[in-house]
Amino acid sequence: MTTKLPAEIKNHDDILKNFQESLDNLQTDYVDLYLIHAPWPWNDINLYHRYDGANKEAWKTLEEIYKSGRAKAIGVSNFDVHDLKNILQIAEIKPVVNQLEYYIGWTQPKNVSFTQAQDILVEAYSPLATGGLAEQKDIQTIATKHEVSVPQVALRYILQKNILPLPRATKIEHARSNSELDFELTDQEMDILDKLPDTGQARHNPTMG
Repeated sequence: MTTKLPAEIKNHDDILKNFQESLDNLQTDYVDLYLIHAPWPWNDINLYHRYDGANKEAWKTLEEIYKSGRAKAIGVSNFDVHDLKNILQIAEIKPVVNQLEYYIGWTQPKNVSFTQAQDILVEAYSPLATGGLAEQKDIQTIATKHEVSVPQVALRYILQKNILPLPRATKIEHARSNSELDFELTDQEMDILDKLPDTGQARHNPTMG
């Protein structure tokens, strides 16, 4: 069970209040994973206004929650190299995960490389590019060869990058298909996928890339 701290909340008391509200809403006394949703409020995403002090306070508060046993693990989401370095300076407990937007055509190499170098798991959200991958003929060709779907190729690609995909599924058959990844993409196929352009439908955050 995972929940997130809203991006706009950065101070100690409000974090504790919001976390308790999340527990109450979930009708539980703990969560398995608690994440800072983003290093910046959603209405102020830019390269020139960083929230370094606020994020340090937020992280120390998450550590407090972790020590209380009410979160079994803590992590971050949408943190780039700068933001990760900022909290690692003061972290007593290192984030276990950094959730990043990641899919074929949008792989954030600098942020992924730095995160993995710190022995922090990268979780890929939007691993299917909100449906944009279906337009890629190269992916369809690879899927046909392996007798699998385009989403299965996309998820297998991410796994072979040592990243954990977090696909959404609204139907049980899709959830089942997303777990059936018992095939291997060749080095040549991975190279083809590495070179494909971004076909995602979202506008990316300027701090991520």
